Amino acid sequence: MDVLASNYLARSLITDFDAMAARERNFARFVLFAPAAKELYGNWPSIAQIIVANLRLSSGRHPDDARLNELIGEACVKVPEFNGWWASHRLDDCSDGAQLFHHAVVGDLTLHHEALTFATDPDQTLCLYTAEPGSPSAQTLALLASWSAPDASPDTRGRGSSERHSAPGPAAGQAAPQQQQ
Repeated sequence: MDVLASNYLARSLITDFDAMAARERNFARFVLFAPAAKELYGNWPSIAQIIVANLRLSSGRHPDDARLNELIGEACVKVPEFNGWWASHRLDDCSDGAQLFHHAVVGDLTLHHEALTFATDPDQTLCLYTAEPGSPSAQTLALLASWSAPDASPDTRGRGSSERHSAPGPAAGQAAPQQQQ
């Protein structure tokens, strides 16, 4: 679950993986260990359990992966709930579902996520997050997109889009972090 790339909106919504040391650019590591993840995910226990189920699936596919085994061992020690979740033997590929976010700047939003794998490289996954068009979550995501746009300077954040330059990026309502499973 190493994060290989993400767009600016995903970095603003979830976390800036690009700013992390290479070893830390891992979605499971973020969800399980980062205090910010517990605040960001309104349903953190459910999300964390899905991550653990994905780690179990990955460990079956790659039993000799040293970094994966290190991550699992670290989680056994640092995350009190981990051992119980691991012992449930649940398997999950995190392919789709709804996620409730509580963003510190823009507030609550619910996004649908979908993980797309590639036939030629099944260990690489493209994760897409979308909001229901016209929903309050779509409006909140659009606000986050305007607030965090690459060309938004501190003095123009929060102003109407007519008062600043438009920035390239995803359409409002879409964020696309990419991660390797």
